[in-house]
Amino acid sequence: MALSACDPVGGENARGAAAPAVAPPRLSPVELLPPKVKKADATRVEIRDPPDIDATQVDVHQQSDGIVDILWVIDNSGSMQNERTKLQGHFDRFLQELLKLKVNFQMGVISTDASDGAKLRGTTRIIKNSTPDPRAAFLDNTTFPDSRVRWEQGLRMAQLAISPPNTDAGGPNAGFLRPNAALALIVVSDEDDSSFGDPAYYARAFRSSRGKGNENLVSFSTIAGTTPSGCYPPGEQIYFGGLAGPAFRYSAVSSKTGGVVGSICDASFENTLLQIASALDTLRRVFPLSIKPIAASIVVTVNGVTIPRDVVNGWDYRPDTQSIAFLGNYVPPPAAEIRITYAFSRNVDGGTP
Repeated sequence: MALSACDPVGGENARGAAAPAVAPPRLSPVELLPPKVKKADATRVEIRDPPDIDATQVDVHQQSDGIVDILWVIDNSGSMQNERTKLQGHFDRFLQELLKLKVNFQMGVISTDASDGAKLRGTTRIIKNSTPDPRAAFLDNTTFPDSRVRWEQGLRMAQLAISPPNTDAGGPNAGFLRPNAALALIVVSDEDDSSFGDPAYYARAFRSSRGKGNENLVSFSTIAGTTPSGCYPPGEQIYFGGLAGPAFRYSAVSSKTGGVVGSICDASFENTLLQIASALDTLRRVFPLSIKPIAASIVVTVNGVTIPRDVVNGWDYRPDTQSIAFLGNYVPPPAAEIRITYAFSRNVDGGTP
């Protein structure tokens, strides 16, 4: 006899799967109450300012290009032979000063004689830093044949030399004037100018030649007879016509353009030439700081090289002008990047110099 399964649900045998009888769950209600805070455990939050610490500033400056075009306007009359020789003898000192100041120069020479047409003279018309023998080139350009020119037109010739058509492409003075260069005109004469036109006109013409906004890049310097009475060059008092006439017109243009005025009767032109060379130094030595610094924290680099704080071969801080000044023998080279890093105090009073 076969056995059969037990079916507790139906109480009968062989009637499907077993399923227990389960009573439904009993749910009680949920009560939502507000949180309870123990005030004795809470503390007061105090908001404070951040600590008063020093911050760092970096000022970046760019050195100027230091580019100067120099036009010599030389009296070619016979009475000037001794003075031209004197000028040639002092040219080396003038050149050394330009090189010391790291001036990127171009030099040309014209005469005060209208018949020369204000054209640059010599085989080497433009003397540069790279010219193999600049002294020999200058000697050649300032050596004139015997002449009896009596009507010197230095101002007019200087204007023509720096103007079209002389400066046009293919012209005799092409390439002398560089777009980003300062311009220095230097006249050497024992007679005053005889050009038509007022000196103020020539001063305006020279100053405007570098374009609007660049008027201060132009200077006109004079080595000529002293005002108001003229003077005798050394050893020429005994000669008829040896007096160097007072250069009223040339001096007037120099005063209006910030140029140097020297006497052609000096025993040596060296001091005047050095003054002119120093005035041609367009490299900046003073750089302002944007914030009052803590002086002891200042670090100065030029093209990535740290420069020492040294009044002879480095820099110093000037608290009266809030600036860095390069002193002595050192000056940042043309187009150099000057980076000045320093701390400054967040106090109202700032740091002490």
